[in-house]
This record gives sequence, C-alpha cells and structure tokens, in this order.
Amino acid sequence: MAVLIIGAGLAGLTCARLLQRGGHDVTLLEADDGVGGRVRSDRLSGYTLDRGFQVLFDAYPAVRRQLDLPALQLCAFDPGALIALDGGLAVLTDPLRDADKGAALRAALTPVVSPLDKLRTLRLALQLRAADDDSFDAEPDVATIDYLRAQGFGERIIDRFFRPFYGGIFLSRALGTSARNFKFYFKMLSAGNTCLPAEGMGAISDQLAAPLLRDGLIRLDTRVGALLQEEGRVVGVRLAGGHELRADAVVLATPAPEAARLSGLPLPAGALQATVVYFGGSAAVYGGKKIVLNASPDALVNNAQLLSNVAPSYAPPERHLLSAAVLGVPALSDEELFARALADLRRMFAGSRRALQALNGYAPLAIYRIAYAQFPQPPGTRATLPTSSTGRQGLYFAAEFTDSSSINGAIASGEACAASIAQKLHA
Repeated sequence: MAVLIIGAGLAGLTCARLLQRGGHDVTLLEADDGVGGRVRSDRLSGYTLDRGFQVLFDAYPAVRRQLDLPALQLCAFDPGALIALDGGLAVLTDPLRDADKGAALRAALTPVVSPLDKLRTLRLALQLRAADDDSFDAEPDVATIDYLRAQGFGERIIDRFFRPFYGGIFLSRALGTSARNFKFYFKMLSAGNTCLPAEGMGAISDQLAAPLLRDGLIRLDTRVGALLQEEGRVVGVRLAGGHELRADAVVLATPAPEAARLSGLPLPAGALQATVVYFGGSAAVYGGKKIVLNASPDALVNNAQLLSNVAPSYAPPERHLLSAAVLGVPALSDEELFARALADLRRMFAGSRRALQALNGYAPLAIYRIAYAQFPQPPGTRATLPTSSTGRQGLYFAAEFTDSSSINGAIASGEACAASIAQKLHA
C-alpha cells in the first residue's frame, strides 16, 4: 500500500515508521528543511538551543512505547520548583521523590504556601499516580482552576505555584485548560522524571526519523499545495510546484490550520503562542536542577531554567545556558525583548547578590517566537476532537489535534493513524 504522509513532526514520523515496519510503501513530505516540526534543536556557538522551552516526561505512555529512552541519554530536572517571589527563592518539592533531603526540609518549612496546601499537593500526587488514565475521560470535565479550588487549594498556592508552573505547560496562567489534561500531566510528573535529551529535544525527532532517512523515505523542502481527489476519494497530492504524487492513502500530519486548509474539514481553531529567550554566561545563576517559577502577577518571564545545570552538554565547557520562557509573543523587537527579559530575571533573583553578579556576565543568544505552539484545550475539548479516520476515503489524520497538544499526544496520534490504515487494508 502506497502512503503519502504530509508533515515530518513527531506524529508524521511515528506513523511513517510504524507503516514502514508493516511493509507499506511510505513517502513523507516535509515543507521545512529538517524533521521534527516544533521539536527541533539548533546549534549556535557550542550551545544547544531547543526551538521553544520544551521538556520530555519520561513517564509518557506513548514515549515509552516508541522511543529508545536510554539512547537519548536523558538528563533529569530535580522534582519541584524554586518560587521567585519578592526577590527571594523558596523551594517546593515532592518529598517522596526528591533525593535532596535538604530541599525537602526547606520545602516543608517555607511559608510561601500553607502547610495544608502542601499536604493537599502530596495527597493529589498519590491519588493521581494510582489512577487509571482512562478514568480521566470518564469524569466530568471542568477548567483546571475550578478543579484545583474544588480540591481545596487556596489562592496563595494557585497564584504562586499552579499558575506559573502549569501556565508554562498550558501556555496560559488563567488555568482555563481542561482539568483532564491537568490530571494527566500531574500524574506524569508524579510518576516519572522531567528530562532533556543530552543532544537537545531535537534528538527525539532524529531518533524517530533515522530509519526513514536511511531508506530515503523523507523529502524535505517539499510543500504540498492541494489534495488530489477523484470521485470523492483522495488519491494523492499536488505539490506547490505543480508536480503530482499519487497514493492509496494520504495522511495529514500537520498543525490544525494547515490540515484544515488542505482538507477543508472543520478542525480545532485558535492558537496558543510562546516565546523563549536564550542567554549565555560564564557563571551559574543558581545551583541545582529545578525550574524557577516567577510568581509575580505582572511577570514577563513565566519561568527560567539554567539548562546547563540539567544537561551540561547544552553549553560549551565552562559556560552556562539560561532560558527564559515567555507566554505569548510580545510585540517587542529582539533588542527590547532581550532587555525586558533580563530585567525580569534580575527582579526574580534580586535577593541574591551572587545571582545578580552572574547575570551581569550573560549575553543574548537567540529568541524563538512560536506563533502556533498549541491548540486551545478548554473543558470538554477531548470529546470533540476528530479521529485519525476522517470519513473521507483515502484521507487520514496523524496529528496532536486528534489526541492532545503534547509530545505524548503527537506520538499517540501517529500510532492511532498507522493502526487505522493497517485495519483498513485488512478489512
């Protein structure tokens, strides 16, 4: 069976690799000059720069099924976070998982959140860690903010921890995202590690693509202009240059806006945006491997992380890589954004003379503005998403918009699409 797959992101790569293993004739078309979609890494002056602040949860079920995790040489963040508030840093952590008992003690003593909310967080971790993933779909869905309040959490921990931490995952501090998604992520964080591959997040895409590139099945710099249809069936594609390619099945493995343009089908609308600002320096701004959350209500930088503390290979010898994650895409020039981000970092670390001295030696490296980072996922979204079978003969979807806007969702959607095509073949 000849299959054309449009888009070499994680979903398209997963689908192509599974179909290749099944003996199908697969060709993957990618408009860009490399594979991975949003999960790519660049090299700049010895630094590894991911295209947006991204991490890998090694407990993701689809990740564990499809990736060789040891080969990625995963480097794990420490559990919990540092809360930047009023110039100081407070520790919050999972005492059951943090090997640093000093951090666990400081977390227990910090007044940044109440003792009851610390206990509620531990209770929720134990509860969700034991829950079956399918149970999240069976429960009535509400916004994450409403779910947290129903669990008894106070506004202090919501504002100081949940908004910046899950705001960095959902790309919005409003916490209006489906509580189903929140529960799944909370479980993943409680059950496994938050990691970076030693060679950057792009190593995930490179691993999936390796057997396809080896066999010459990926065509880069190849943009699709339209689908070819005959008697109501999709039979191939017309490239932007006019050349036509025919196939038994066509898979759209692109973001929702492009899939909607090509298919004409209604798909999730809207876009959540994100920006990451990179700085390089010669001294560590802080120690340890925790993410730093900006609890200020007027934050520009939502979270910062010294990536070279977690994965030393991200920076040249005796250098450090600091990333600052910004929600949305501010209407600022590069120069303005570098300056504003650095000013916010100084405010976050204002209580540490050592950190401020270190920041004096940091210089701008790069800015990545991601105009389409996720599709919105308010309560009830999951029940409305399309499946891999479009209802149109010959046309399939392998994209996160059939599952969830995440690395796990993208890989799982590729699995589901490959299974749908194989089932159709054997029907």
